[in-house]
Amino acid sequence: MKGILLTMSLFSFLFGCNASSEAPEPHIAALMWVETADPEQDARQAIESNDLRLLGLAIRSISIPGIDQADNEKYQQACGVRLIEGVSDVVRGDEHLRLMQKARRYALEYNTLIKSECKL
Repeated sequence: MKGILLTMSLFSFLFGCNASSEAPEPHIAALMWVETADPEQDARQAIESNDLRLLGLAIRSISIPGIDQADNEKYQQACGVRLIEGVSDVVRGDEHLRLMQKARRYALEYNTLIKSECKL
């Protein structure tokens, strides 16, 4: 009986370690930066560097959080757009969805600051 419990414990330990040491899926890995990102600080650094590109999401078409769809083209032409990698119209699980939602909130806050500096 002790041998069986020991064997089961060993398997649990080994499989637990194996699962946690695997690299995240590429679509999740591409968005992990958003967990610790500070959109206000990042936007201020971009403004100081004169990089006024807005952040966009590639979902069916380019969506720029904080910009009305009718003004999308004007802002793309005037300031440029940098697409956030890992965001798409295909959701690959709960963690991917959570990170994409967080990336959208980040882009909304970031774009609000950048938009004030972008001259149309």
